[in-house]
Amino acid sequence: MPSTWRFSWDSLGWILIAAPLVGLVFAWIGHRVQADFAPLILFPILLGTAVGITIVGLIRFAQFGNRSAIFAAVVVAATTAPLGEHYFGYLSAYPGFQVAGSASSSDHSSLVRQVAPSFGAYLQAQAARGRPLWGDVVAHGVFAWVSWALDAALTVVAAILVTLPALRVPYCSRCGTWYRTTRNGKVDLTTGRRLAEICGIEDIASLHSPRYRLAVCQGGCGPMRCELSWEESSNAVSVARVWLTSEQRRQIAEVLDGLSEEFRPIDE
Repeated sequence: MPSTWRFSWDSLGWILIAAPLVGLVFAWIGHRVQADFAPLILFPILLGTAVGITIVGLIRFAQFGNRSAIFAAVVVAATTAPLGEHYFGYLSAYPGFQVAGSASSSDHSSLVRQVAPSFGAYLQAQAARGRPLWGDVVAHGVFAWVSWALDAALTVVAAILVTLPALRVPYCSRCGTWYRTTRNGKVDLTTGRRLAEICGIEDIASLHSPRYRLAVCQGGCGPMRCELSWEESSNAVSVARVWLTSEQRRQIAEVLDGLSEEFRPIDE
């Protein structure tokens, strides 16, 4: 059951408030951790993974189902994280200094106050100083900028890859909840073929190691979805997803309730 893809203030709040906050939290964590653990390539991937998992956890907790807004929020959070790392590094580099541009117009003690350079000037200075990559290899100038851009890209891609499977889960627009698995497990070949027959799944040449998964919305107002997967003779895994009618749902329940203990489904 598709979710709604319309604009809402909730969507704007996720993109402009929640996502940047998540990004800043992980930016601060990343800044602190990098002092002791900062493997090249791996670190931004881990950072993006953490951001993606956090966003998924938050949307499931809040039962927010606008996929376009969720995708945008993930991109914003994952972009904010690496950029925020540099900004926290900027603040740490000038403790006790007045950040450029933040002095009030009534403060004229310029001879006493120490003013830090702008954030942009700080980044330019860091690029000119060089970024150690591995061993004695140091990226200077434009190559330092490229390495930072690569970090940001890896963070965003990792966050998106973590989020995409969660976005494939159905969302019920009636009760406003994500679908959750109620029964799943491995079944024998005979039961697998029976489930395929009930669901109207045809053209199954060979069926090995069949598994099923039943999912419903938390309000129980939407149709049940049955996911049946099996291995083909070529070791390829095939998956079929079917929305069940009331009669199909009853028939599947009868089949599963009659299974032996070995193939008893897992109730969640």
